[in-house]
Amino acid sequence: MGATFSRRGASPLVMPRFAWCLLAALLPASLGAQAAPILRVGRPVATHPHEFSQLRAVRELRDGRVLAADWIEERVLALDLARGTAVAVGRSGRGPAEYRLPADLIALPGDSTLLVDQGNSRVALIGPDLTIRRSWVPSPGGAGWQFTPRAADARGRLYFTIPSWAEAGQAPGDSVVLARWDPATDRVERLAHVLAAPRLREPSRDPRIPMLVFAPADAWLADDDGTVFLVRVEGYRVERLRSGATPVVGPSLGAMGPAVTDADRRAFAKAFLMSSPMSGRGPDGGMGHTPAAMAEGEALERLLRASRFAERHPPFSASGAWCSPTHLWVARSVPAGAAARYDLL
Repeated sequence: MGATFSRRGASPLVMPRFAWCLLAALLPASLGAQAAPILRVGRPVATHPHEFSQLRAVRELRDGRVLAADWIEERVLALDLARGTAVAVGRSGRGPAEYRLPADLIALPGDSTLLVDQGNSRVALIGPDLTIRRSWVPSPGGAGWQFTPRAADARGRLYFTIPSWAEAGQAPGDSVVLARWDPATDRVERLAHVLAAPRLREPSRDPRIPMLVFAPADAWLADDDGTVFLVRVEGYRVERLRSGATPVVGPSLGAMGPAVTDADRRAFAKAFLMSSPMSGRGPDGGMGHTPAAMAEGEALERLLRASRFAERHPPFSASGAWCSPTHLWVARSVPAGAAARYDLL
């Protein structure tokens, strides 16, 4: 059964409680989304009382328990929603069974989980018994540079984008290369080019967000069978890639999003400060998070002055798309403070 978390009165950065909900349609789309009825997520089938400072990732296990990563508290918890219990997985630190700033939880075959350990710039393997088996820095195909996986399929192949500096001249304009790595064979397949937000290259005296914020960018997803879905921002259309098959391209689904307001810029800048790892902020001088009190006032104003923002939102968020067994969920761009909206394709 597909499921998702629902937020109750929480800001994008602080989620005091969450609910495990049935996968209910928000914008069920028959690929002609303008006339699609709007439905609302129903009542949760289960809740858990644990409070999070910044819930960064969740992953459901076969037995119904849920792994949850708290980025600020630097904790990974196994939550039993039926019993209301929370059991720690590993601990914060730099050791082989430790992690700092847990950023993502990726399902692997055999009910194992790949933890993206952002604070230590590595990944960790959590076994089905919820012990951390090993930690390492992945380097696909002997490339000499590390990468951050964002998805895996049922064969354990990992999906990621190759940094533009590592693929000089291989992707047009502001695009990056989407690739798939098979750890068993160390084979890297380059699958497609995806449009990324333009990075700022001119020098700046003040800290800034390194890309053009709210710039149009593609989203991408990988399904269990290795099917890749590209949500193209140009014309807002979905492209499906399967090995050995001709790519399938869907119809256009919509235009640009709303105009970018000052509230949008401030909300994004504050979220960037509080959710980006910063050198020297950790307890041992390493990578750490920015406390909420330091994401206000002059620090926020300096970041706003030095950063650049697009004038309009794209139709969807490039980081807000995922697969369920029957649909693609695509997060529409909405003004700061507005309720979340998703297209179901």
